[in-house]
Amino acid sequence: MAKKFDDEALKREFGTIIRTKRQKKQITQERLSELTGITVVYLRNLENGHYTATWIIWLRLCTVLELDVQGIQKKYIVPQIDKEDEKTQPLH
Repeated sequence: MAKKFDDEALKREFGTIIRTKRQKKQITQERLSELTGITVVYLRNLENGHYTATWIIWLRLCTVLELDVQGIQKKYIVPQIDKEDEKTQPLH
């Protein structure tokens, strides 16, 4: 059975990743806003898990904060297929 996604948990987790990396790099929300073109209010809502980032905003944040886009994709976005599903699903 394919993995079920918890969108609310994903929003919170991505917000935590952004905040943690931003603080580690000692970048204020205001400065990150300038670097990415994202408003401070929007950024604050992303960090608090209230908003879902669009693909473009997600890429901007990952680029500026030097986050591993591929690693985050694999862990949180790309559906994980159980071994049983692999056996029963035809490959295209």
